[in-house]
Amino acid sequence: MPVDRSTPTKKSKSTQSDPTSPSKSGWSVGDKSLLFEHVVANGERDWDKAVPGKTTQQSREQWKRADESVSPGTVIQALPS
Repeated sequence: MPVDRSTPTKKSKSTQSDPTSPSKSGWSVGDKSLLFEHVVANGERDWDKAVPGKTTQQSREQWKRADESVSPGTVIQALPS
C-alpha cells in the first residue's frame, strides 16, 4: 500500500539541533582552563561545579581525555593568572 507523503512531518524536539545545548558547544581554551583550575583546587570531584554550562559527564570526560593525552615526563606550563 502506498504511503501518503502529501503532509510534511515535523521533527520531534529530541532530534532537532539546539546550538545552545551543552552537548553542542565545544570546549574553548577558557573552558579547559576552568576545568584544570577546578581539578587543581578540588581534585577529581564536584564535576557539576567545574565549568558553567557543562554537565557533570562532559566535565569528567573532558578531563579524562586531557589526562590521557599527556604522556609521562611532559612538562605542563602554569596558566597565566
